[in-house]
Amino acid sequence: MDRHLAALLAAAVAVGASAILSAGAQAQPMTAVTQLGWLRIGEYGPIIVADAKGFFADEGITHKTVDGGPGKNPIPIVAVGQAQFGLATQGMQIIAARAARDPVDVVAIGTLFQQAPSSYLSIVDPGAPQSKPKDMEGKTVGIQAETEFVYKAFARKNGIDLSKVKVAFVKATAEPLMVGQIDYFSGWMVNQTYQIEQEAAKPDAPPAIKGKEWRALRLAEWGIPTYTDVIFTSGDTLKNNPELVRRYLKAVARGMQYILDHPDETVDLVAKAPGQIEDAKKLAWRWKLQNPLFVSDDTRKNGLLWMNPATWEQMESFLKEGEQIPRLLPVAEVMTNDYLPKPGAR
Repeated sequence: MDRHLAALLAAAVAVGASAILSAGAQAQPMTAVTQLGWLRIGEYGPIIVADAKGFFADEGITHKTVDGGPGKNPIPIVAVGQAQFGLATQGMQIIAARAARDPVDVVAIGTLFQQAPSSYLSIVDPGAPQSKPKDMEGKTVGIQAETEFVYKAFARKNGIDLSKVKVAFVKATAEPLMVGQIDYFSGWMVNQTYQIEQEAAKPDAPPAIKGKEWRALRLAEWGIPTYTDVIFTSGDTLKNNPELVRRYLKAVARGMQYILDHPDETVDLVAKAPGQIEDAKKLAWRWKLQNPLFVSDDTRKNGLLWMNPATWEQMESFLKEGEQIPRLLPVAEVMTNDYLPKPGAR
């Protein structure tokens, strides 16, 4: 045989063997547990759909979802390795954990919501114009105690005179708003507004809400951008199993894209998922409000789940100005986009 031809054949065999080894490595099974930040609702649709459609399995991952709930913080659970991934309700929770006197080694690796649903909700007559932040002056604003620093940042950004606002501390339910005890309520436009709509349509609804509509002053639209439902993992997992992180995020991104491409199908899929506590009617309502928040100019350029470092810098600033953290951290210590699938990748 010609030496040149023999060399080419040897190289081809070597390449083929390498490809086989690579394929074998790709098929190696992995396990992952996701710790949710709350109960299993449509908010976590991309995770639920990735499970139901077999996207985790396609990546060689045996996946399990664990519900959150009152008093169940996903950050320490992931930090100690009881779960490989978690969903933090607020990205600022990741910053606070890392900046604590005893730092917790967790890192944000993606976000479900590009545009946070965090809002100050009000109830108005049908067709009433959208209110503005300055309209809060002379009114009562209901917030949760732990979010007071966020409201103060919102007020500073929008020139609200806090001496003209009465602040009431309320729980994360909209009842005080619906009975007229407060004029604005700190909530999520994809959560509490469903209850408002349902109650407003009842014949025996209280006068403060009967036949009326809700409006949302979204923080992201008024100078307070934040990320919510942030996917995070431990520094240990990033160091020792980066391939698991890449495959996991690829599966979640596929789940999100499938929701965007097949909204009707995924409503039924999520409604029938084990442990799901929202029915198809509520999920269909949620999808209309929630799905647009999964995308942004950033995702159109960089792919789903992508995070803008500038937004993390602003979240850090809100926390530092609100005396919630003792120091500012380099953003690279808090978040990374390095493990996300590239746009168009299969």
